[in-house]
Amino acid sequence: MDLELHIMRSLGAMGATAALGITAIGSSVGVGLAGAAAIGAWKKAYAQGKPALFTLLVFVGAPISQTIYGMIMLISIGNAMNAHPESWAAYLGAGFVGGLGMAASSWFQGYVGAAAADALSETGKGFANYLMVLGIVETISLFVLVFVQMAFRIHSA
Repeated sequence: MDLELHIMRSLGAMGATAALGITAIGSSVGVGLAGAAAIGAWKKAYAQGKPALFTLLVFVGAPISQTIYGMIMLISIGNAMNAHPESWAAYLGAGFVGGLGMAASSWFQGYVGAAAADALSETGKGFANYLMVLGIVETISLFVLVFVQMAFRIHSA
């Protein structure tokens, strides 16, 4: 393998890795935000002698799914890069921009999960409504994943 091809593949691989890494950062922040709110709600429940709601873990875990989407994007970029290494700049950019888009979605999903944990623990009502909002926020990550893959098809055509 010549050096130029090796450099192109390395730069494309950086984009693929960035897609996963940046997305995982957003998921970590989102889980941390929602987790802190759930712990606060549980503490409040215990202090009042009430049972803690196990269902709050749904809100805490929601931002994790975007890391899976980041992994799918890593694989997609890797496959596209192997077929067309000369398009390394597109893969590098797609990985960073896609990763940032999914990270923002999971970060804000953490905010929504935190608010949902607080609201559900206070009222005991609205679980389905809160899940719908979490799903809407998650849809952004799905859009990013699908649209980046569509861009690869347009670019390689």
